[in-house]
Amino acid sequence: MRSTSFDTTRNIAVLKIAVCIKQIPLVEEANFDAATKTIKRDGPNVISAFDLRAISLAIELKKVHGAETTVVTMGPPQARSALVDALAMGMDHAVHLEDRAFAGADTLATARALALWLARGNFDLIMLGKYSLDAETGQVGPEIAELIGAAQITGARKLEIVGRLLRAERESDEGFDEVEATMPAVITCAERVAQPVRVKPGASEEAQTRPIQTVRAAELGGDAKEFGLAGSPTWVAEVLVVTTPKTQCKFIDAADAERAAAEVISELESIGALKPRMRNRRPIEASRRESKRGRDVWVVCEADLEGHVTRGTLELLSRGDELASRLGGAVFAVGFHAGCARHAGLLASFGADEVLTIEHPALVSYTPEAAAEAVAQLVSAHAPWGILLGATELGRDWGPRLAARLGLGLTGDAIDIQLDAENRMVALKPAFGGNIVAPIYSKTFPQMATVRPGVLELAAPSEAKRAAIETARVEVSAPKSRLIQAHSTIDRTLAPLEGAEVVVGIGTGVGGPEGVAQVSAFARVIGAGMCATRRVTDQGWVSRQLQVGLTGKSIDPRLYIAIGVRGAPNHTCGLKRAETVVAINNDADALMFERANIGLVAQWQAILPALQDAFQRRLQ
Repeated sequence: MRSTSFDTTRNIAVLKIAVCIKQIPLVEEANFDAATKTIKRDGPNVISAFDLRAISLAIELKKVHGAETTVVTMGPPQARSALVDALAMGMDHAVHLEDRAFAGADTLATARALALWLARGNFDLIMLGKYSLDAETGQVGPEIAELIGAAQITGARKLEIVGRLLRAERESDEGFDEVEATMPAVITCAERVAQPVRVKPGASEEAQTRPIQTVRAAELGGDAKEFGLAGSPTWVAEVLVVTTPKTQCKFIDAADAERAAAEVISELESIGALKPRMRNRRPIEASRRESKRGRDVWVVCEADLEGHVTRGTLELLSRGDELASRLGGAVFAVGFHAGCARHAGLLASFGADEVLTIEHPALVSYTPEAAAEAVAQLVSAHAPWGILLGATELGRDWGPRLAARLGLGLTGDAIDIQLDAENRMVALKPAFGGNIVAPIYSKTFPQMATVRPGVLELAAPSEAKRAAIETARVEVSAPKSRLIQAHSTIDRTLAPLEGAEVVVGIGTGVGGPEGVAQVSAFARVIGAGMCATRRVTDQGWVSRQLQVGLTGKSIDPRLYIAIGVRGAPNHTCGLKRAETVVAINNDADALMFERANIGLVAQWQAILPALQDAFQRRLQ
């Protein structure tokens, strides 16, 4: 339920901007306490990287529009230092929500506290980072937007203000969307929305002397039981450390390119890296299950811009089928338009017992607020056991808004969904760049999770299975935002990255677009997906959707071939589940060799043609 709301009719005399930030441990220096099974936060703490971009954007808007800016954080006493840093960067005011009552808050409890304070300020814009690098959920922004009744734009990479209208580009799963929204609005900022602020000489010392407002839980009003651990609908059972296997790199002499390429193929053959994974896929039963309140599993369907059901949707249906068989309920494939029904045969073959199509004119063109409102009505009527969404740009956009609307716990970016002995959902959630994994439970029903595409195994589909088709017509309020146009930047001549067994990775060592073209040709020949480091996508050489690492995707290929990749931890953390790694780099000290099984110290241009020929002969 919405506990507060903004004044949506206020005339702007001075643009009022709030930036919510989070202080986090450095991901690479986060320490795990084996005795208490918690993260030790006594090391260096910094403002989360995406939040720094939100501060930068606020400072830019302040210069252009004469805005009044306020930075706010919720955290323990030491979080005050993050506010001082933000003031040094140019923010006007600072507010610290600091109370033991806030401790242990999950995303919804955090959003509730922040929303109560933010609503009092009548801000025109509330900005956050796209997500924090410790948890990587991206839920607090959309949850705040729902709680205060504001529009939202997540993953904004460009923003323009015209009167009370916002025009933006937001990151999407295939490229970017052009969108409009009216203020007040919540904006979550992508990496490329603004350049980091450089602190001027003397600004840090001056910021130390400036006042910071402290706000206690009692001052917010509301029910104290809605804050902190008591108000959190999700809870962590334990924290498990993920250890990256130690690799011993075998270096191959690259002086003779053809001989080196042949030796690489021989080594890969001996390792077994050239054989497709043996998939013992769980078969889908042809019989159709009947719906039972409190036992049904809902899977929200997604399609790409060409109208094809995504692989991630089929992965979720495959796991949903397994869960429903144990729960004694049915699998519902839920979609937002009539196109979903056209794929009923495919959805049924992967486990759907019923295809539920939600219809309303406002749903023809996607907006997060309409999607959340529509599904909320049906959830209340049907009472499913759980709701599974993809941890995609789309699922992360409206899923948290639905959770806030219904007061539900939501585990974001899960890498597995299991059942415990009491038939509760156990969502395995990675954090700190995949260095830890936590089994997360929910106190509320239905239980919700967004699941990372590419991590769940596809089932063996049943062509004989059929699904019932139901159309639900709902009432939806006038949207607060508008999708103008969706753009794809995906190169469809390459194998999709999600689920790819072989992936070719490129770093800045390829030199530029010409090098990217040569490596892309190699990837096509061997049928591989392609990915890149952040520096490559920052240069614009390839689409951001191919970025792997701390602020990109995680992949699990059986074979990863790194070309010109330096091997910085913010990239290799996305490769933790890669089975065999081949690294080609002209720098013998490149960190990538520490993660590689096979290494070639060479100019990639000299070795790649021979390696391509060797792969072609092997494939034939």
